Amino acid sequence: MQEHSIKKYTDEILRVFNEVIQDYYADAFLLSGGLDTSIVAALVSRYFKPITLSVGFSDSDAPDLYYAKIVADRFSFQNFVKLFTLEEAAEAAEYVIKTLRTFDPMEIRNDITIYIGLKYLKEFGVKSVLTGDGGDELFAGYSFMFELEPCDVDKWITEGVERWSFSAKPIGESLGLRVFQPILDERIIDLALKIPAELKIAERKGITHGKYILRKAFEEILSPDVVWRPKYPIEAGSGSTNLSTIFCIETEEFNDLSKIVPLDSQEQAYYFKIYRETVGEIPPPNDNEKICPRCGGGVAMNKNYCKICGLYPVKN
Repeated sequence: MQEHSIKKYTDEILRVFNEVIQDYYADAFLLSGGLDTSIVAALVSRYFKPITLSVGFSDSDAPDLYYAKIVADRFSFQNFVKLFTLEEAAEAAEYVIKTLRTFDPMEIRNDITIYIGLKYLKEFGVKSVLTGDGGDELFAGYSFMFELEPCDVDKWITEGVERWSFSAKPIGESLGLRVFQPILDERIIDLALKIPAELKIAERKGITHGKYILRKAFEEILSPDVVWRPKYPIEAGSGSTNLSTIFCIETEEFNDLSKIVPLDSQEQAYYFKIYRETVGEIPPPNDNEKICPRCGGGVAMNKNYCKICGLYPVKN
């Protein structure tokens, strides 16, 4: 790895990210303390001071809360913490399923946290919210990418730009909030696509890191424990992963529902039951969609993930 390449791209990242963030004023910010939200927080603090909110499940460790406090203290944000109960999680699950029309467990566990955070901010009187969406997709943050050849990582990222979707915006809009996602700005996308995979995935002290070049760019701005923090999905950081063993149904009902759609777990059956009650039947594919082999729903031709049931990969 050539040092001049690292210096070239870290300088460009700092310049472009700083330029972009000035165009995304918002009243509030969902702060998880992960790398992406911490970067946005560091840059935002130079120009305005939204309130920040961190969300965690009350019956969990919720490691995001620890890291979010470090970031909030470092950049002098007034950070609020919302600990949600099991009852609130159940209400959120129903809202997410009805709004996004999905019974994918991983999607729902992540989106429970997002919905609860956005709902809290709405009730607080906030009208616009920033998120850190896009860093993992553009800068190779997912661990499965570590096993790919660099050319395949570049291909996945390039194709991902055409097929990605993020739930914060539709959930926020359903609540009457404006959701801004600065990392999805075209200027950052254009820059990310120029950076080779070898600079996005690299080792440091014997540990392989995704988003390596992004971490290097903000190494002197963020604290070391934040900038080199491992990737946590929202459900792990907020503790909503624990819901996977709580939201279940009886075996007999699971067997009955599995006759309609092959289900992976009692948790998925719990969500599928709510889907049938709030959304109804799974709609058949449109003319420009392929069929999901598990649930029979439609999947866009350029995508390989079924947003309805979560099946992956869905082949052409």
